[in-house]
Parts: sequence; C-alpha cells; structure tokens
Amino acid sequence: MENLSAEQAGKTSKYFKYAIGEIVLVVIGILIALQINNWNEGRKENKKEKATLQRFLNDLKADSINFQTNLNYINAIDSLHFKMFTYSQKQDSTITFQNPTYIRRALIYIPTARENDPEITNKINHHIIREEIQNYFRSMNLVSDSKNEFEDVVFKIREFIRNKKLHRVNDWFESNRNLKSTSNNYNNTLIIKKEELFLLSNDAEFQQLLLESNLKLIEAKNSFEDLITSNENLIQLIITYLKN
Repeated sequence: MENLSAEQAGKTSKYFKYAIGEIVLVVIGILIALQINNWNEGRKENKKEKATLQRFLNDLKADSINFQTNLNYINAIDSLHFKMFTYSQKQDSTITFQNPTYIRRALIYIPTARENDPEITNKINHHIIREEIQNYFRSMNLVSDSKNEFEDVVFKIREFIRNKKLHRVNDWFESNRNLKSTSNNYNNTLIIKKEELFLLSNDAEFQQLLLESNLKLIEAKNSFEDLITSNENLIQLIITYLKN
C-alpha cells in the first residue's frame, strides 16, 4: 500500500513538472509572438514616419527656394532704400535706381511645409527631429510677424505716393499688367519712375517713412536669415535620419 502511494506521488510529481513545462513553453511562445508582433508594428510605424518625413522634406526644400527669393528681394529693396537716402544727402543725379517700383513692393511669403501638414509634430517619434520642427515653426512665426510689420509700412508708402499723385497710371495700363513675381515685365513696368524717386528722396515726411520701412525691412531680413539656417539644419537632420 505504501509502495502504491509512493508510486502515485511520483506520477503526480512528474505530471506537475510536465504541466509546468508546457505552461512555460506556452508563455515563451506567447512572449516571442508578442515580440515579433511589436517588431513588425515598429517597422510599420518607422516606415510610416519616414514616409511622412520624406513628404515634409520635399516641402522644406520648396520653402528654402521661397525664403531665398524673399531674401533676394529684401536685399534689392534695401539697396534702393540706401540709394534714396544717399541721393537725399548728396543730390547726385548719377545714382541709378534699378527697380524703382520696389519702393512699394511687399514680400511674397508662401511657405508650404507647415500648411501641408500642420500636425506633423504629433506624427514624429524621433524627439530631436520633433524638437527641431517645433523650433522651425517658431522661426516661421517670427518671419510672419516681421513681414507683416514691414508690409504695414509699405502700405503707408503706397498711400503717400498715391496722395502725391506720383503713380504713372498710363505706363501701367499701357503695359501688359503682369504682376507675377517671376516676371521681368513687372520689375520693369514703370509704375513710378526715377524722377519721382528723386522727389520722394527730398521729402522730409517720406524720409521718415523710408527710415521706418528700412528698419522693418532689416528686421525681416534677420528673421529670414535665421529661418533659412533653421531650414537648412532641419533638411540635413531629416536626410541623415532617412538614410539609416
């Protein structure tokens, strides 16, 4: 009887060991399956994130062209401002104004990266890239503010020129009236001529507007230069990440 009990206990012990072994194997199998599933999900998320960043990268490159174009316009306007000031001091009629109409020109700031995906920071897991995008968007806000402040003064200049009746109405309506920013015709359409700029340069009230306009222009220039640097850094950061 005692031998039977010992034999039964041995069988029971072996059963429990076998059962425990089976449970361990099942648990290990489940853990491996979960790990594989998480790995697959991670790959999908990583692939999705990189696709999002690739689209964003393309928009950043387009933005860089727009920013540089604006910076070129800013430099041309600044040159015109300085020449007008120089003429007011020296009355030198040999001074040439290459783009007279730039005295009333506003900036064309049409970024696309944020507009095409305003929620991108919520889609990016890479914390360094996410932070750089946030910094980039803050730089864009500063540019937008400085651009608007500059344009406020440009509108005052337009009103001043209009009140002085210095616009060349006939020249405008006899031209092809093309306002496209890439058109040389717009640059060369003499809405206001060199002679009018001479008159404006000597006007004390306009000199105040010229100063205010140039101050806001330089602020916009500084903002654009910072944004261009941020744009370049972000482009390189994303390119490096996409290569991995």
